[in-house]
Amino acid sequence: MTFGRRDDRVSIFGALRPITGQTVSRAVVTTYSLDLIAMLGLVLALGGDADTEFEASPLGLVKAFDRVRGKLLVLHQLSRVVAPSAHRSVLPLLDTMMRAVASNERRESWHPKTALVRYASDAGVEWRFWIGSRNLTGSTDRDAGLLLVTSKARTARPVPDIAGLAKDLLSDVHLSAAELAELKSARWLAPPGTSVRSILWRRHGQTRRFIDTPLLARADRGCAVSPFIDRGGLAEVLKAGAPDFSLLTTELAGAGCAPVDGVRFRVDAAPEPAARVSVEQQQDEVVGEFDDPPSTGIHAKLLAVSKGSRTALMLGSANLTGRGLTGPNAEAVAILDITDPALADSLYGFVNGGIDLTPVDVDTTEEKGKERAERELDDLISQFLEVGFSLSYREDGLHLLIGGGEDEALQLARFEVSPFLDPEAWSAIEPGDRSILLIANAPPTSKQTCLVNFRARSLGGPEVCRAWVQTLDVEGVDLERRDRALLARYVGANRFRDWLRSLLDGVDGTGGQRWSDAGLPPGPRDPTGQLAQIFTLETMLAAWARDHKAFESRVAGMMSMLDSFADVFALIPDDEERTAALADVEDVRPFLQAVHDAIGTGS
Repeated sequence: MTFGRRDDRVSIFGALRPITGQTVSRAVVTTYSLDLIAMLGLVLALGGDADTEFEASPLGLVKAFDRVRGKLLVLHQLSRVVAPSAHRSVLPLLDTMMRAVASNERRESWHPKTALVRYASDAGVEWRFWIGSRNLTGSTDRDAGLLLVTSKARTARPVPDIAGLAKDLLSDVHLSAAELAELKSARWLAPPGTSVRSILWRRHGQTRRFIDTPLLARADRGCAVSPFIDRGGLAEVLKAGAPDFSLLTTELAGAGCAPVDGVRFRVDAAPEPAARVSVEQQQDEVVGEFDDPPSTGIHAKLLAVSKGSRTALMLGSANLTGRGLTGPNAEAVAILDITDPALADSLYGFVNGGIDLTPVDVDTTEEKGKERAERELDDLISQFLEVGFSLSYREDGLHLLIGGGEDEALQLARFEVSPFLDPEAWSAIEPGDRSILLIANAPPTSKQTCLVNFRARSLGGPEVCRAWVQTLDVEGVDLERRDRALLARYVGANRFRDWLRSLLDGVDGTGGQRWSDAGLPPGPRDPTGQLAQIFTLETMLAAWARDHKAFESRVAGMMSMLDSFADVFALIPDDEERTAALADVEDVRPFLQAVHDAIGTGS
């Protein structure tokens, strides 16, 4: 691609979506901030059918979740998860697929943005590795990334650093020895006109310079893009080999550093990297693609140096700051050699398209005061999170358990907590609190989750506020049973027959609906005798003959779900609807049990 042209921009979801015949067997994504709706879009892209994403059908969502359950993990910075008030009933499905990295942001941040995905098919195994600057959020900022794909083509080259990153930066994921061996022996295709020199990374708390020698000796020009900068970072940039640089940044960041010898400052709009996803916008304006509305600010992190037709380019997650380029932030960057002059020229053109930074005498006291108050609140949040929290589901309801420790943060800011599924039911956390009842009476299994909402407000200015969602260790929840119950509640009585049919003969009876649509109104019970048509010996044999392994797996899954459907349907308040729904379950149970038993004996 080239820089600066909107029609060249690519959806990360589209780049990671399996092709026909592939299934995802392992996926690890790292991000600083995380939007749960964007993560749901990732689940739909990795586990759904081609071109479904946000407009997937209700049963399409169920199938996508089932395909990636136990295979996807998203690592994110602690306290940097957001979720909208809508769609919360289905979002707890994601709580076992995400893991917070407890990096104290007063000192360092978990900041890498990568995706490592393994695909299996009859043709063999394929890995894809993406590295860049984009968070897993709804941001429309201009980001940059690199996608590498394993291949047996003659032009593919080894990139051993990917296996090293997987073993070290992603060590908590515990990739298997076989998976690491595949990565170590793999050969990768890079985009045309580029080759990978190295992949560099740093765990949080570590110090490692990304520019320890010039990227290109005796370079004659250089350019860079970064929304966040400081003088320590720019000193590192000047070691990259060029005598001077054109730097594209934001006006506030540039004004805070300029002037710097060897750096020409240009400015563009500030980014909103944690912007939230609008499901309605994605569905209403998009056909089969996670598309971005018009660009806003710059969020890419790029550094290029050139000599004649040769260019070395560093891109990734690291801002041009001391914490980004030397540590102790956790970061990941790729260093590329660019052999396509058009690509390099487009980057220089993109940077030079910014506006020259012009010193202006503007009173920024109020803006700087708010920024300082936000930083102070972030510091208090980091201190607050060191106390330690967990959830406990008990007979009398849901409790937040608060570990012992320093209560200073609770005296300097107002902290509140609420259940994930009731985000406005805030309870204050006071100094000395060790347990807070979030929900009176134990919720049903389908409404249990590891997720909880937190909110912090500055005592000095209540308008300075930040809310986030967090996963906590939980007592009293069987998460696998919860997943089945939640899916059963989501499918509901009126989609139960469609769900059965979709598993047995592959027909999605909810096609044309969207996963975010409200449930269907109650209707007559099985008006066309659909259950009788599905559960015939001929239908079962035909489904088994098409793919006996897949059929046997589906039947086992259906059996494990029947009790969950019965438990959920037993809670339907309407007597007539409840009786009809439970009768549907009991109608299919004997036949399905017989088929299950027959498969189990090898018949």
